[in-house]
Amino acid sequence: MLNSRTDISKQAKWLLQEDPDYLLAYPSNLSALARYFLEKGYLLNNIREIRSFGEALGDSVRNICRQAWNVGIVDGYTTQEVGIIAIQCPDHEENYHVQSENCLVEVVDDQGVPCRPGEIGRILVTSLHNFAMPLIRYEIGDYAEVGLSCPCGRGLPVLKKILGRVRNMLILPNGEKKWPSLAYSQYADIAPIQQFQVIQKSLESIEMRLVVNELLNKEQEQGLAKVIANSLGYPFQVSFTYMDEIPRSSSNKFEEFMSEIA
Repeated sequence: MLNSRTDISKQAKWLLQEDPDYLLAYPSNLSALARYFLEKGYLLNNIREIRSFGEALGDSVRNICRQAWNVGIVDGYTTQEVGIIAIQCPDHEENYHVQSENCLVEVVDDQGVPCRPGEIGRILVTSLHNFAMPLIRYEIGDYAEVGLSCPCGRGLPVLKKILGRVRNMLILPNGEKKWPSLAYSQYADIAPIQQFQVIQKSLESIEMRLVVNELLNKEQEQGLAKVIANSLGYPFQVSFTYMDEIPRSSSNKFEEFMSEIA
């Protein structure tokens, strides 16, 4: 094991020495490693599978890991309070099977009504085997999208997406809340960005934190601000902050979008 706070270059050197068959890490850490391996032309010769946990996993991370190591990612949804809640279907990676033998999972809207397939709501968990301290309809703080029954035939409840916490929701000036689309696939056409984080500072303003080799010029900043405004669906005022490293949370997790509006 190696602490994920270790510098990416040192992580890469360690992985090349270990040459593992399996790699387990946060999605944000996997993304940074994959970019570094592609940049340096490094390979992991024995890698058979990558597993992720602890953060929301996006398609961009899956794609860059396939580019770097030619293997897919198997994701899991876990919490400290309950343990494993759902795991990725072996046959359909877009579906997560709730581990019903371990916990009862409900996804409800703001009025407490159960969500239907395609709807997003709050996750409530009831632990079935925690006899020391029962948790009944415990609100984890995460949001998820309910999925249809999986074609694999396992019969377990399905979560389509695990979206994150309420602080990861965008709040529009009219009071509407929604899950932000950041259109990160378009950034590379504007400038080589190593890492980014978008922070909603107010109902009208967005801060974009960037890690880059060279500062963006005005034209690049304007292009990036336009992409952000279009993807978020509102002409926010976008400011840019350049950093050597974007800090993680105390648990070493990374969030691409956060709202600082209470």
